[in-house]
Amino acid sequence: MQDVNNHPIFQALQKIIHDAADVIMDIYQRADLGIEQKRDDSPVTAADLAAHKVILAGLQSLTPDIPVLSEEGVVTFEERSKWSMLWIVDPLDGTKEFIKRNGEFSINIALVENGAPILGVVYLPTTTEGYFGVTKAWQDLPVGAFKWQGDEYERINVREPREPIIAMTSRSHGPALPASLKNKLKQSYEQVRELPKGSSIKGCRIAEGIADLHLRRGPTSEWDTAAQQAIIEAAGGMLVTPDGKPFRYNQRETLLNGHFFVSGAELAPYVMNWYLENEEEE
Repeated sequence: MQDVNNHPIFQALQKIIHDAADVIMDIYQRADLGIEQKRDDSPVTAADLAAHKVILAGLQSLTPDIPVLSEEGVVTFEERSKWSMLWIVDPLDGTKEFIKRNGEFSINIALVENGAPILGVVYLPTTTEGYFGVTKAWQDLPVGAFKWQGDEYERINVREPREPIIAMTSRSHGPALPASLKNKLKQSYEQVRELPKGSSIKGCRIAEGIADLHLRRGPTSEWDTAAQQAIIEAAGGMLVTPDGKPFRYNQRETLLNGHFFVSGAELAPYVMNWYLENEEEE
């Protein structure tokens, strides 16, 4: 297999995601972000819609036979239930952070086959950091995870837990790390620190070995997790339900996810045991 950075599929995806980042950052600099409210009362901006158009056109050109499910598109379950392979896209993950102008938003693109994410790309427009993961050989792409920034590329892997344990927490959604879980971790690790971030940045930081854990106890959608799950798994980690099962995609009428956590194998038992002991904890 050739190096991933020279692979035509990766180069095409890189161009698509960079083009989407360009239109996002152009709108980010404007006084008017074109903010509207969707039916579910969540915000959408001109950047979400512009990036959606760029990514949709790029993916349809790259793989015309693979359909696209995007947060900003409209597809019925009857239609997508027939898709064994599809792209799942969040053109702008972290819209609330985009509106706050704190820079913590990303672009997520995942390729899903029979419910499993086999390829994921996450890009952070404000820092120009990109993450790419392949869990199953497709189009001769090498399996593994790496990060790029400019012309620099490096392989990435989750780290073994060390002091202090870094727990990624959401910038805008849900509570911080529960005290009872922190105490459980402290049975083995004296120091547990929390680091808030927006969007899929949290999972990517774990994939590259900067942090150890992220717990999410609130609603997310399949386009929020598919790309980062591929990257995390390719880096040797896991994004799983409270009982340790990986998410599967485009399998149900609803696109909403349940609770999940991200970690390496060593910390997973702490979180699963905590869930069993605190099922009703808010």
